Amino acid sequence: MRLEARGIVNVSPRRGWFVVEPSAEEAMTVYEARRVIEAGLLRTMSRLTETGRAILNAHLAEEKAAIAAGDRQRLTCLMGDFHIRIAELAGNAILVDILRDLTARTILISMLYQSDFHAMQSHLGHCRIVAAMEEGEFQKVAALSVEHLDQVETGLDLTRRPDPLADLRHSLSLPAQTAAPSSTASRKAKP
Repeated sequence: MRLEARGIVNVSPRRGWFVVEPSAEEAMTVYEARRVIEAGLLRTMSRLTETGRAILNAHLAEEKAAIAAGDRQRLTCLMGDFHIRIAELAGNAILVDILRDLTARTILISMLYQSDFHAMQSHLGHCRIVAAMEEGEFQKVAALSVEHLDQVETGLDLTRRPDPLADLRHSLSLPAQTAAPSSTASRKAKP
């Protein structure tokens, strides 16, 4: 029910629960809301504590590890969680809840429409945001946040229609077969 409230799934009576496929218009609306909220939140921050610095740097390390492992799903979730971590550091519980809802939607949008290249660009945007936070330049941080979200939104291919059965096809596909030794080669090897 929480996923339905966050706009992640739809309930169809007597049919079940279905993951929402956001339209291009909905994606743009969600990113616009995030720009407004996150920029405003970051403008109100005045310092980054050592604990906050450690949390954000550990998070960036997790993103980097997911990139190195090629773990696209984990990376996408981490990308969204980055913004929630910043809201938590700002200490505004109401905005944390709002960003959780918006971020859940943008994670779904990114899973459907973001390329691997743009996911890497998103990580680099997070690195720039943290660097500016460490310097204590929170007006710059707010501007970088808006720039980052603009880049993420621009990098989405909202015309692409994902294959809803891709995961099922992948899990049911046969493993690649290795070439079996030919019968003549095995006969020659016998004494």
